[in-house]
Amino acid sequence: MKSQLKILLINPPYTNFEGMKESGGHMLSLGLAYVAAFLRSRTNDQIEILDTEVEGLNYGQIKDRIKKAKADVCGLTCPTPTMAHVGRLVKLIKEILPASQTVLGGIHPSVMPEQSLRETGADFAIFGEGEITFYELIESFKQNQPEFSKIAGLAWRSGEKITINEPRRLIQSLDDLPFPARDLFNLPLYYSAPTKKVSEENATPILTSRGCPFNCIHCCSRVVWRGQLRFRSAQNVLAEIEECIKKYNLKEFNFFDDTFTVNRERVMEICQGLIDRRLNISWICFSRANTIDQELIKIMEQAGCKKISFGLESGSQEILNLMRKNTTLQMAHQAVQIVAENNIAVHASFMLGNVGETEETIKETIKFAKSLPLDNATFFITSPFPGTDLYTIAKQIGSINSQTRWEEFAPLTNTSPILVQKNVSKERLVYWQKRAFREFYLRPKYIKRKLRLLASRDGIKTLLEGLRILIRILFKKS
Repeated sequence: MKSQLKILLINPPYTNFEGMKESGGHMLSLGLAYVAAFLRSRTNDQIEILDTEVEGLNYGQIKDRIKKAKADVCGLTCPTPTMAHVGRLVKLIKEILPASQTVLGGIHPSVMPEQSLRETGADFAIFGEGEITFYELIESFKQNQPEFSKIAGLAWRSGEKITINEPRRLIQSLDDLPFPARDLFNLPLYYSAPTKKVSEENATPILTSRGCPFNCIHCCSRVVWRGQLRFRSAQNVLAEIEECIKKYNLKEFNFFDDTFTVNRERVMEICQGLIDRRLNISWICFSRANTIDQELIKIMEQAGCKKISFGLESGSQEILNLMRKNTTLQMAHQAVQIVAENNIAVHASFMLGNVGETEETIKETIKFAKSLPLDNATFFITSPFPGTDLYTIAKQIGSINSQTRWEEFAPLTNTSPILVQKNVSKERLVYWQKRAFREFYLRPKYIKRKLRLLASRDGIKTLLEGLRILIRILFKKS
């Protein structure tokens, strides 16, 4: 192959075709951004990113863009619900650019590398952490006789035979990675979801750690990160934030760590750094009920934290225990109260239909959500993602079979629930999801409290965006 390659990294389309457009906001793919940055730091290859989802492209437009790119290698990031579209894109690429190599990456191929290759017809799949593996694969393409079998973390095909290589060792020093290549994205197109929005600014995700020490039944984080939790240094994080401000004029940040507050001292150091450097930013993060205290929240507020999102999941302690959530309702109530008292907005997500769920426990969840000083809440129907223990359970009870489509795994879409147990039918799950949204958002107490948002332009837009999602949920098909 050539000594310099043209590489096209693709975020596949999804919500414009299958889901609920605008419900999730537009966040750039950190996976693609990190891979692009890593390649640029080590090669002189030409790299382009095609975000078909955020640009809202139809397949005719996607075809034109692929044709124009003339890429030697096309890499596709693969969230589970997009896999049908990934297969369609692979087929399209092979029709337009028959000599181009197709490479899958992301969460779905990490969980199911062989199945992903068989279903899509792609040439390669990267499982686990992708930066080094993709770089080694790109370099192997430049050799006369590439030895794919020596690349850890790679699955590859030779005709109909698919080989799964040994896993790759995780990167130990995350500070060694270059900052994500945000310049390859059309940044004005990216913004937060309505429930995560904290200002009128364009937003960018930022990842300060990889991994999660917890083991919830519904989460596939442990598959990719193998239960290992690694942190970037506070100084490295602050340097990336400064780059975003000075180079890209970005001032709203979504900390995408599974649990940003899991390492208390490091969060304190990051916040103190933001204060000392007078970095005037707004940000939101994900947290857990058992990682919050008054001192931590006070310094987070001083450092620009405008909202914290908790995965509270259920208002039933029995269900929380079955989920292996490792939290209590008392912890959740106390954490939300502390955040709210310190002038930080609070979002919480809840899951309906988990293992052991009944209509009574769903009622407990709705009642619990309404009892908390939440600014907004999201009620998902539980989805048993591949790689989770919940997926194994769903297969065992027959909820997942050969007829199950990957797009059914998306949250907040018009597809029917996948995990259905004897206590609550599909129809009742949809009914209770609608009722949860309705009871939470349409109660007089909540509406009265939210009227104060009308005093600002930001508040009006956030309120309208939230109402639009509520209307879609209430009128989605059962």
